[in-house]
Amino acid sequence: MGKGHLILVTGAARSGKSSYAEYLANLASEEVAYLATAQALDEEMEERIRLHTERRSHTWQTFEEPFNPGKVILNHYREYKVWLLDCITLLVANHLLSKVQPQDAVFISTEIEEFITREIENLINVVHTTDITLIAVTNEVGWGLVPPDPLSRAYRDIVGRANQKLAQAADDVYLVTVGIPMKLKSAANGSGS
Repeated sequence: MGKGHLILVTGAARSGKSSYAEYLANLASEEVAYLATAQALDEEMEERIRLHTERRSHTWQTFEEPFNPGKVILNHYREYKVWLLDCITLLVANHLLSKVQPQDAVFISTEIEEFITREIENLINVVHTTDITLIAVTNEVGWGLVPPDPLSRAYRDIVGRANQKLAQAADDVYLVTVGIPMKLKSAANGSGS
């Protein structure tokens, strides 16, 4: 098996990153596997998920996996060569909130961050040991105010480090802002074009 191709698409909330990632996936293949990490835990998230689902191509196969998208890829990478994972930030939140309750989050242990980091590294390894293209969507969460509570600060820090790890491993990295994608890193030359 060959080295897979990792594309990271990042940006702020409502920047157009998911739409751009879907565009890239459509360019790559008509048969796309969509990895959804969101959990419909309330009505607002149910509505967000519904809108995302309606926007996607009906030829795509959706896999809902809030914790271990790498396992889903390993189980189906022979069937689907193009995968879109939306999103890393929810994946990190799912792991963090499964380990820590907000009321107990005065101190987030390094073990929790190390666990989440290993999960991101495992996802990268899955891509690099298969021949798939993975388009991963993530949020830039560190450009705003410093969060007022320990759990939110830990979340921001862990997402930032996960994004750095993904960007370092990625072949291509795009930043989407106000609906405009900018290529920050290219497989062709290792930097923006």
